[in-house]
Amino acid sequence: MAGNSMAEEQFRAIFGGNDDKSIPERLKEMPNEKLIKSFYFIQSIPEATQIRVLQDILKSAQNSEFGRKMGFSDIKTVDDFRNKVPISDYSQIEEELTPLKAGQGDIFFDGPTASFVATSGSTGVPKLIPESKNGECVKGLVSQIRAILLLMMAPEVMAPGKKVLAIVNPSEYGKTDGGIPIGSASGQAAKDMPVEMLKKMVLPPAMMIAKGLSNETTDYLTIRYALAEKNLVGVVCSNIAHFNILLKKMNAQADDLLEDIREGQISSKISIDAVLREKLVSELLPNPERAAELETILKNKKTLDVAMIWPEFAVVSCWMSASAAKIVTDIKKHLPQSVKFLEWGYGASEGKFNIPDKAQDPAGLLALFGYFFEFLPVGEVTSQTLLAHELKKGGYYELIITSYSGLYRYNMKDIVRVTEMNNQIPRLVFVCKESEKLELDRLSLRVFEIDGAIETISNYLNQEIRFYQILLDRENKKLIFILEPYSERFDSEVFRLNLEKHLLKLKPSYQRLRESCHLRGVEVIMVSDGYRDSLFSRSIMPGKNVNQTKLKTIVTEYPDRNSIAGWAKEGEK
Repeated sequence: MAGNSMAEEQFRAIFGGNDDKSIPERLKEMPNEKLIKSFYFIQSIPEATQIRVLQDILKSAQNSEFGRKMGFSDIKTVDDFRNKVPISDYSQIEEELTPLKAGQGDIFFDGPTASFVATSGSTGVPKLIPESKNGECVKGLVSQIRAILLLMMAPEVMAPGKKVLAIVNPSEYGKTDGGIPIGSASGQAAKDMPVEMLKKMVLPPAMMIAKGLSNETTDYLTIRYALAEKNLVGVVCSNIAHFNILLKKMNAQADDLLEDIREGQISSKISIDAVLREKLVSELLPNPERAAELETILKNKKTLDVAMIWPEFAVVSCWMSASAAKIVTDIKKHLPQSVKFLEWGYGASEGKFNIPDKAQDPAGLLALFGYFFEFLPVGEVTSQTLLAHELKKGGYYELIITSYSGLYRYNMKDIVRVTEMNNQIPRLVFVCKESEKLELDRLSLRVFEIDGAIETISNYLNQEIRFYQILLDRENKKLIFILEPYSERFDSEVFRLNLEKHLLKLKPSYQRLRESCHLRGVEVIMVSDGYRDSLFSRSIMPGKNVNQTKLKTIVTEYPDRNSIAGWAKEGEK
């Protein structure tokens, strides 16, 4: 009875009350300990939670133009909602965002637009996603819970005197014509960090909020501050490839960096606004002892080795799923084995959707309190969506979200996989964009199937792959796998033969195309060491950095000739 009474009390605290506060507003008022307990309580009742969240979202938008048009006030059930509101995507709402950008309110949700979040999207075409006051509150809550759980999994971060390197994007890029702020998702995450975490940051606030810094300047300053701090205990970033590249730049620019640390300066070679330079330099002190220590490490080890320069380095929080998984595997080779990897969390400009709570695990629990989730099974001919408690372990689904920020049955065009299903509580991980697939006649190869094939052959042959891409040459009717292996002894032809056999078993449609000569045998191009990192440098779009850059798995062009170290083709030795 006591347990039931406590559960009822928790339920009322989150979903009840006679006030006009939204669910996220009630949660935001809770102290950290109560918030975490409420989060796990919510996970234990996914169906009831999602119904209440949907009702709350519709209530917060019933007086908007869209809410009146769709009759939100008359929707009582999930089926009512499904029947009245069609599934949509960005292309269907883009034109209607114009008045929001100009400052008009009450269009997709009640009240004004609090901010916009900028994204390049998978196509590189800029998108602006509107954010309501409640929507900002949800994202702040997700960041807060993620940070609390991170500290629970890695308490060493909070030890006295320890510092953390946070590699983030600007929290604000500018404003719309209507004066509404435009920011980035990861920049907003940094703003939402608990005060305790912000005090741990190794980068000075003046640098973190500075605008107009070039990527080269930002990278140099990031390394300069991190290298000067012996008590660096961890790094937090979205794309760990950025940290990997920073480590390489650190060694390439070691002389300038050590001189700056010794003298308490910033190299004159680095282009910085004079006012910002003066501000940063005024807070620096000469540190000849640290410089001498680093010089000794460099002399003895021939490299600025992480374990030596940061002896207590213990935690990395970053993306660990999809294409980032191989980058994580790569950087683990350069870090002490004791370092814990914690998933950064699955999200996008449209929202932050899961909350990781296990070390070394890319999956996480859904942010059930902030969004109404629907799922379309991949590979099934159906328009009927499933709810969170109806998912199956191992299933692949397209994610459909309804948010407090005016996205209703919005198809993220993302594919997620359920890694666990425990008492109707799903844990899921981002896999790839829905558009990431190769199609030829009746052959359809999704990125996660390609990744599985590469992993299977790699494990079978014990030939580890650092990075791969795939190209469909339609003119010459062939699939080309572009592989960057770890070992120079990699046998392209053996890998090619085994990959061909695997595809023939995996896809009957591939076998039919091969037998009908509509497709020639697979080819394997081995690229030279460093190819992946060079692509990051070449793929950065204006105004972006490595942290905001994802490399494509499916490409349309061959590697440049200078990068090709070997090429295995059918019928050639």
